[in-house]
Amino acid sequence: MTMTIENTPSKWIQQLKDRGHSASRQRILIMTALSQKRVIDDMESFWLELRQEHAISWATFYSFIRLAVKENWIAKHGKVSTYARYQLLID
Repeated sequence: MTMTIENTPSKWIQQLKDRGHSASRQRILIMTALSQKRVIDDMESFWLELRQEHAISWATFYSFIRLAVKENWIAKHGKVSTYARYQLLID
């Protein structure tokens, strides 16, 4: 999952800043990975894959996922978090 500055979701980063959230390196990496994947069936496996290349803690990852759901950047389908499917809603 190689990511560069050229393929970061600039619209998403701008919305993050406009809504008063920091655009940290970790958040940008998570956003970029999400934008490349579009649909995530297993968030823990997705995080483990991302963590192989980048130092991102589970707490940082999960708190950003919760923020992204709250801000309607991604949609969570399913009621139980371990079986939920996530879909990107922003380009």
